[in-house]
Amino acid sequence: MIAPHSVYYSKMIILFAALILSSVLVFGQDPDEEDRVEIPTDTVTTTPTDSIYQKKFVSGVELKLDFGKLLMAWTQFETKIEAGVNVRFFERIVLVTEFGSMVLNPLKAYDNAVNYTVEGQYARIGLDYYTSYDPRNFYFAGLRYGMSHFSDNGEFLIESDYWEDYKDGFGSENVQASWIELIIGTETFMGFGKKKKENPKSRLILGWNGSLRILADFTNREEIPIYSIPGYGRTFNKVTPALNFYVKYRLGR
Repeated sequence: MIAPHSVYYSKMIILFAALILSSVLVFGQDPDEEDRVEIPTDTVTTTPTDSIYQKKFVSGVELKLDFGKLLMAWTQFETKIEAGVNVRFFERIVLVTEFGSMVLNPLKAYDNAVNYTVEGQYARIGLDYYTSYDPRNFYFAGLRYGMSHFSDNGEFLIESDYWEDYKDGFGSENVQASWIELIIGTETFMGFGKKKKENPKSRLILGWNGSLRILADFTNREEIPIYSIPGYGRTFNKVTPALNFYVKYRLGR
């Protein structure tokens, strides 16, 4: 019998691969200057982005990598990787899909703990709305639904001068959790070399966002609570803040 979470992650991987393949086939080539559409400013009130790109129904696909999590690898107690595929509609509405994996080995998660590990995968899906304050810089707000499937295990040791030391293990398998995220952030097109004033955009985008994560569905252990949820954070509170730093590569206009 196939576990429900296995079927879910298989579908998410297929969707992820399909989005990448379709983005390469449809948006993989750079548009020529003659293909760009200028909207006359004397007849239509425009914003800086309106005069650069035509607002198509699907106006671009973005491949995303969270480099902030990669930088945490040097700490030796946390290994995370997170990537995603975004689909942009009418330039301002973005469908966001994010996938991640985490292995956490906190140094002092519990008193008397010899070792402790949390390991699992997570995914998020949501929508962002963008607005610009100049041709290269944007800010946005959005909403995410996140879900995680993970396990944890550890050992503890109680030493005594009078009796034999006591050592035992604990942990849980196939734990699931879900949450809601409220997002605000900003992005900028990274410039390399001289850009024309009428086209200041490049395909590389640097951004960061702050989020407020609200735990929706999760049942913790009572005796020795689970320390952390991959993709969400510490379990000591039903609401937790987070920061993400990332780079995106845009395919299409």
